[in-house]
Amino acid sequence: MSAKKKDVVVEETVNGAGRIKKSELREREADMKISMNEQSVLRMSATHRPPQMVSILLSGKISDDRMDIYRAVKNGFSLQSVLNMIENSTVYKQSGVLSKIVGASDRTLARRLKTPNEALTPEQSTRALNYAEVLEKATDVLGSRELAEQWMVKPARGLDGETPIDLISNSVGYELVNDFLTRMEY
Repeated sequence: MSAKKKDVVVEETVNGAGRIKKSELREREADMKISMNEQSVLRMSATHRPPQMVSILLSGKISDDRMDIYRAVKNGFSLQSVLNMIENSTVYKQSGVLSKIVGASDRTLARRLKTPNEALTPEQSTRALNYAEVLEKATDVLGSRELAEQWMVKPARGLDGETPIDLISNSVGYELVNDFLTRMEY
C-alpha cells in the first residue's frame, strides 16, 4: 500500500468511514458521539481554547499529576484516544503521525485500525504522549494552535534544519524539540 493510500485509509478510519460492517459502524458512531461530547466539555471548560492534547489521550481526564500520566502510558492508551488526538490537529492528520506513533508497516497499521479500543504498547503510548506534549508546549510558547502547527512542519534553525514533527518520534528528538521550545520561551 502506498503512503498516499495509507493516509486515505487512516483518514477514512479516523472519520468513521473505514471498511467495517454496518453494526461495527453503528458502535463506532456511538463511541464517537460519546467522545465528541467529552471533547465538547473540554472545549467549553477551556474557554474556547483548543482541547488539551494530553487530556484527549487520557480520555477526557484533566491531570497534571505526572504519576497518573505515567500509569496511563504504562497501561497503554487506546488507539481510539490517539485517533481522537490526531483528529484535533490538522497538521497531525496531514503528516501521518499515526504511523509514526504505531511504528508499524502499512498492512499492520490497517489491521490495527480495525480494533481501536485495544491498548497501544507503552512505547507507542510514550510516542503519542510526546506528540501531545510538544504540540501543547508549542501552543503555549507561540500563542496559538495555528502558529504551533505551522511551526511543527517547518525546518527550524535551532534544530539543524530538521522539522520538529519528524524529530518527536524518538526520545532524543523529543528532548531536542522540548529543549528548543524552552529556549524559545525565555
